[in-house]
Amino acid sequence: MRIEILANVSDDRRSEGFVEVQMFHQSDRMKLMLKKLAMFWALAIFSILIPVFHFVLVPLFFFLGIYCAYRSSKSEGVVLSGKTSCPHCQSEVIIKKAELQWPLSEICQNCARVLRIEKK
Repeated sequence: MRIEILANVSDDRRSEGFVEVQMFHQSDRMKLMLKKLAMFWALAIFSILIPVFHFVLVPLFFFLGIYCAYRSSKSEGVVLSGKTSCPHCQSEVIIKKAELQWPLSEICQNCARVLRIEKK
């Protein structure tokens, strides 16, 4: 799905652009949540074999799995790609793949300003 956006820096200048997003249905969220949980818990099981470090790694991976699974269950979707121009220097800014969480942020590679990206 294509969404029109507005990008701004810390002043009133704005520029238009678009992002391509993939929205998640409830079943997609559940699959992603279970996949992340299984991955981190598998890391926790394998880290049992590491002497001394397993005292830290096993609980870390166990709770990190729960945290990442919870974040995945709240995710609306994923940004696949996008494009806009920097309101400050007018150079093209490519929006990279990321979790869909409004407002998005991206760094202009030309002037190093942080762009705040919102729905139009």
